[in-house]
Amino acid sequence: MKRIILSILMLLVGGLMFGCNQSTTTNSTATPTTEDQTLVVGMEAGYAPFNWTIDEAGAFEGAVPIFGTNNYADGYDVMIAQLIADELNMTLVIKAVEWEGLIPSLVTSEEIDLIIAGMSPTAERAETVAFTDEYYQSTHVIVLRSDSVFANATSIEDFSGADVVAQLGTIYDDLVAQLTGANHENPLGDVPTIITAINQGTYDLTILELPVAQAVVETNPDLTYIVFEAGFGFDVSYEDSAVAIALRQGETELLNAINAILANLTNEERENLMQEAITRQP
Repeated sequence: MKRIILSILMLLVGGLMFGCNQSTTTNSTATPTTEDQTLVVGMEAGYAPFNWTIDEAGAFEGAVPIFGTNNYADGYDVMIAQLIADELNMTLVIKAVEWEGLIPSLVTSEEIDLIIAGMSPTAERAETVAFTDEYYQSTHVIVLRSDSVFANATSIEDFSGADVVAQLGTIYDDLVAQLTGANHENPLGDVPTIITAINQGTYDLTILELPVAQAVVETNPDLTYIVFEAGFGFDVSYEDSAVAIALRQGETELLNAINAILANLTNEERENLMQEAITRQP
């Protein structure tokens, strides 16, 4: 694998640059220069356990400064991003971008080189960006208050009358339609806002990936989550259950290099990293 990556890097040095910025970043507010290659990764930095924000005082040694701020990013996505940057012999830079701004930041303004943000490689998104192979595979679950009248549900058929809210522009919001008889409320912009609203009783429940649900419940003891048995849960395609890394279309060398790195990361290693993130999340 290292020979493959070395060959790719030699090509890049020879002029086949794949659009990464140049920097000697030593802190989160450094201005990019031309002395050292950087890999600029965009994420929400608010989607634990995939990614979250912490201040300097609480920063884990593996956390990465968020460009332009005094904060740090941590989580599963950050660990994957650091692994890729290390293998490519590049300096990792994290930029915090709101969910709806991630693809425009990659494709339109080219402010970032990769999106590593728990993003599903849907066909619609693939019209605009290229996706790597998956770096995680998720199960979709229901998150709700432990005292909810829906807490004992065992099927997606058991939520008639429930007020359901999900995150805007995600598979979660698409899946609400599968909850028979549920009220599909207007989506909200981020998961923390959704969780606050459920805690306050504004809505009954939401839909999340299992690792995110585990992280939410870890820090919200009044909440729980429901994992459905086979045949009783959501009908989700591979595209919608996988999470992959997005990059600009046409950057084949970078795509192949990242896929080579991911191919050497076993499922056990991925799960271990995810459990580390769930345990460490604030």
